[in-house]
Amino acid sequence: MDAVLKICINDGSDIIIDGFDTISFSNDATTFEIDSSAYNIQKEYPNVLNNLIHFNFIRITRCYMSDRLEYKDHSFTFENTITSKNTPFILPTQSITTIIDMIN
Repeated sequence: MDAVLKICINDGSDIIIDGFDTISFSNDATTFEIDSSAYNIQKEYPNVLNNLIHFNFIRITRCYMSDRLEYKDHSFTFENTITSKNTPFILPTQSITTIIDMIN
């Protein structure tokens, strides 16, 4: 995993984002308007912070299922010898404290 962003959540937890993961923003939890890889979003970092204000939801989709994505003991993305799962994690932007650029 090439960690490029860290999403800090109001409850004190965080989610590390790989550069190939997809980050999406929208005002509707079912249809997402802005869709980009974390590498591209990291290059336009100030816009990411503005998106937290302008949009109601953020969706995180792992590129590689081997990079687990868990939140509050619930697995959204995992892969083992028996099964695999890659469900997008959707979070209200108001529950995010900040997004940290881990490269610069």
